[in-house]
Amino acid sequence: MGLFTKDIKTMNDLFVHQLQDIYYAEQQITKALPKMANKATNPQLKQGYLTHLDETKQHVKRLEEVFRMHGIEVKLTSIAENKVNLRAVS
Repeated sequence: MGLFTKDIKTMNDLFVHQLQDIYYAEQQITKALPKMANKATNPQLKQGYLTHLDETKQHVKRLEEVFRMHGIEVKLTSIAENKVNLRAVS
C-alpha cells in the first residue's frame, strides 16, 4: 500500500491497519492533553481537557480489548520510531 505500511491484501489486514492508526492517534492525544491542561489558564478549559483525557483513556482501553478479541497484541514501539508494532498472539 504505502512506503511505510505492510501491503493490505484482505479486509482483515485493513481492519487491523485502521485499528492500529486509531490506537496510535489515541495514544498521542493521551500524551498531549495533560500538557494542554497544564497550560490552560481558563478553569473551564482546563477541566474540559482533563475530562477529555479521561474519555480518551477509556478509548485506549476499549481499543486494547478489541485487539485482544481479535487475537492481536498491541504495543507501541519507542516514541522515537513513532509507529505501532503488532504481532499475532500465539
